[in-house]
Amino acid sequence: MKNRLSIKDLALVGLFAALTAVLAQIAIPIPFSPMPISFGLVAVYITGLLLAPKNAVFAQLCYLALGAAGAPVFGNFRGGLSALFGSTGGYLLVYPLMAWIVSMALNSQRSRRVEAVRHKRWIFGKATAAMCIAHILLYLGGTIWLSTTTGTPFGAALALAVYPFIPLDIVKIVFCIATIVPLRFRLLSSNLLSPHARPAKPQDSENQ
Repeated sequence: MKNRLSIKDLALVGLFAALTAVLAQIAIPIPFSPMPISFGLVAVYITGLLLAPKNAVFAQLCYLALGAAGAPVFGNFRGGLSALFGSTGGYLLVYPLMAWIVSMALNSQRSRRVEAVRHKRWIFGKATAAMCIAHILLYLGGTIWLSTTTGTPFGAALALAVYPFIPLDIVKIVFCIATIVPLRFRLLSSNLLSPHARPAKPQDSENQ
């Protein structure tokens, strides 16, 4: 019974899956790359920063399932198995794992307990590190998939689908650190997102 999702959990999973679908439509095509500049990644990070690990994974799995079923939730209103498992599908398939990495770093029960006695700077640093690790996974998983499905050498695939996106990807991570992490403090202290976990109370000074 403990492992079942509550009604609130299900609502959060649906809400964040929908948020990913909406932000994924903010996509800017690049003529020389098969990958558009997509803001769906921002939704993945928001999911990981705000939800418990299980809910974060389910939200992204729900998003992928909707797209696989044909709903136009992927970038440029695409949907279907061909979009999910096409040459750029590897960048989508790692979304649940990316959300899990970020959420485990911040929202597991152990992380919450540690967070309660840590300075806020430590939490900001951990969130930054988790998102950077998740982004490296995105680059590796998506590029290996692109290289394998198209026969493009790995180095050439990096030049097409990774290098041009690094500057804006850094901006996305900075945006999440500057806006979503402070929002997370407020939501958790109000017990609005995770009713079964003890809210974290970051200290305003270093733990002595």
